[in-house]
Amino acid sequence: MAAARCAPVDPLVLYEASVQDIKEELDFAERIYREANRRPFRALREDFCGTAALAAAWVRRGPENSAIGIDLHRRTLAWAHRHHVAPLGPAASRIRLVCDDVLRVPGPKVDLVAAFNFSYSVFKSRELLRRYFHVARGALKRGGLLILDAFGGTAATEVGEERRRIGPLALPGGRLVPRFTYVWEQIRFNPVDHRLLCNMHFELPGGIRIKRAFAYDWRYWTLPELREIMLEAGFKEIRIYVEGWDEKKNKPTGIYRRRSSIGEMASWLAYVVGFAG
Repeated sequence: MAAARCAPVDPLVLYEASVQDIKEELDFAERIYREANRRPFRALREDFCGTAALAAAWVRRGPENSAIGIDLHRRTLAWAHRHHVAPLGPAASRIRLVCDDVLRVPGPKVDLVAAFNFSYSVFKSRELLRRYFHVARGALKRGGLLILDAFGGTAATEVGEERRRIGPLALPGGRLVPRFTYVWEQIRFNPVDHRLLCNMHFELPGGIRIKRAFAYDWRYWTLPELREIMLEAGFKEIRIYVEGWDEKKNKPTGIYRRRSSIGEMASWLAYVVGFAG
């Protein structure tokens, strides 16, 4: 039996494996939308979509589903088309990738807008973030939702590294991505303006290190700020859903529940959901 071929090192593949859990994100979106509207949603807009993995996965979930992915980086969108859209076959007609600024793209209106991986953090002023939320609100149909992810905790703004072993991963076609180490480095935080500089590195077998595979210049937005600005942008209600923590196993549960308060923790992840009304 022939050995499986090792896939070439591809930072975008490593990125998806390290920081995205597409099934969890779509499961959560479907649950919250159905609870709010007593019906499933069909039309998804993925802002800051990057590789458009979420949009493509949504189209694969059902023949009535459609998606729009918006991102400024043309080369990443070309990668997304090759790796996620083209393999959809005839279903690819139900997904559209748009190379543009999320602040400028008009309709068509959708049921749900997703802005994951904290990408909205590129907006460093309340004015720009409010403008983005206003645009997202305008893209929603009646009953629509905007879902963001957010992070926090006592370690959220500390300088340092987080390291995590991942893989090995099986890819379509029998290729393998070997076990690798994901490194998230927070290199600077300014308490005055909440500017947060971070890098993402990957370490692979054989001493291969992809240093600064991705770099981020963000503003760290707190939950009260996100809630207040979303309300200012026209959302009728904001709900916070926080990931649970398993004390015995000392790890997150992957289950998100609505919360009005959070105890002191080193780190937490949450979804922020804006209801358009």
